[in-house]
Amino acid sequence: MSQDVDRMSVTLPPSLLSELDDVVADGEYDSRSEATRDALRAFVTEFNQQTGLSGSLSGTVVVLYEHDHSGVSEELTELQHDFTETIIAVHHVHLGDHLCLESIAVDGTGERIEELLSRIRPLKGVHQVKLTVVEADR
Repeated sequence: MSQDVDRMSVTLPPSLLSELDDVVADGEYDSRSEATRDALRAFVTEFNQQTGLSGSLSGTVVVLYEHDHSGVSEELTELQHDFTETIIAVHHVHLGDHLCLESIAVDGTGERIEELLSRIRPLKGVHQVKLTVVEADR
């Protein structure tokens, strides 16, 4: 690698590290570092697509979380009450003994949807938050 790089340390659960090692072993990447850099580029791109939102938007926020993590279910319910003008429907699915998936249909201003995302992401027990926006001619 000819460009300057900075080192960082990442703490991962053993199961995620094993999955990363499997990806590297499949031959797509030469090293953990290369695979991690690629994953971080994708994360930053996706994150940036979910910030700076504006205008009237419609879409779905998908949240994967541990339902038995202290307070996360209650916090998500509270957010639904705080965003009644933006959240138009919620679909809750149990994916196993500990994981739940919520699909939250949203319709409102980009700024308000972005605020909702920024309130969900830091909740302890939340694994993933993804926004999909659709073009809806009105």
